[in-house]
Amino acid sequence: MTKKSTTTFQFDYACLGGTFDRIHGGHKLLLQTALKLAKRVLIGVTTDELARRGKKLPELIYPYEKRVQDVIDFLQSIGVTEDRYDIRPLSRATQYADEYPEIKAIVISPETYGRVLDINDIRREKGLEELIAIAIPYYRDENGRIVSSQTFRELELRLQEQIKSKDDDATLP
Repeated sequence: MTKKSTTTFQFDYACLGGTFDRIHGGHKLLLQTALKLAKRVLIGVTTDELARRGKKLPELIYPYEKRVQDVIDFLQSIGVTEDRYDIRPLSRATQYADEYPEIKAIVISPETYGRVLDINDIRREKGLEELIAIAIPYYRDENGRIVSSQTFRELELRLQEQIKSKDDDATLP
């Protein structure tokens, strides 16, 4: 007798959002948590304009299309099928979460907790149920430092500067 695998999800539909620049362990934890909790997940990926607003080294943020493809590549690498997620452009921070009544939960990182309060205020004003917020912890490296895309952009910039410096040194007479 073959045993069927039946997964029980807490939610039918959940959401999350982010820039997803240089996919790292924190992004992976966010995505995996949402996919464990919900049958289907709406993944908002910030547009280029929103992604660069208020970020350090905005000129190094990957373009929207690459960031979306990186999310898809990660999801495929862990065996997630396309019917489990829906990727959409986020042009404002609370988009989708504050307007779709079928969304029941949002998976967040610690720095976005305040946004859930705003989302739920808007949902109440529209007569929608508040979202249940599931917060993941900060993802940290082996030294306990918080891992972020900004860290990777800063490292990339330093590497570019070192390469340029070596190239400049090589051209000196």
